[in-house]
Amino acid sequence: METNKKSAPFVNIGSSSLLVIFLVLCLVTFATLSLSSAQSDYKFSQKLADRRTDYYTASNQAEEILDSIDAVLAHSYKESPDTYFTEVQSRLSELTFGDTLEMDFSTGTPSVAYQVTVDEKQALSVVLELNPTDRISEGFCRVRQWKVVATQEWSGDDTLNLMK
Repeated sequence: METNKKSAPFVNIGSSSLLVIFLVLCLVTFATLSLSSAQSDYKFSQKLADRRTDYYTASNQAEEILDSIDAVLAHSYKESPDTYFTEVQSRLSELTFGDTLEMDFSTGTPSVAYQVTVDEKQALSVVLELNPTDRISEGFCRVRQWKVVATQEWSGDDTLNLMK
């Protein structure tokens, strides 16, 4: 009685099963990594969209304030071109934009500055330079500055959240 034990088919069945299990684990791992990457990309794009929305909302408010200032400048020039800057100064002081409107008529080129809040850490800073009466044909004012500035002191955070 000879018994021929063929262990080869059993070993082949086991190795192919291990290969399939390994491949399934690899696919599950890559799927999990892809999902977490997509989720972090989505969160980042939401933050970016919120920041852009905040900026453009502040920019629209700044444009409305600029339009009001331009209307005051036009009305002041039409009413009294001889005392244009004193008329502008008194009319702009009557406007209610909060505490953000700053006027400087002490220099040769008068300027008007204001800020519009973008978010809790930033504001849109606008500085207008008023044209003298001999250059009114170029416009009543020109924008010297239109930029986002920090409203809070920056504190560097160099900690890393390695475990959540």
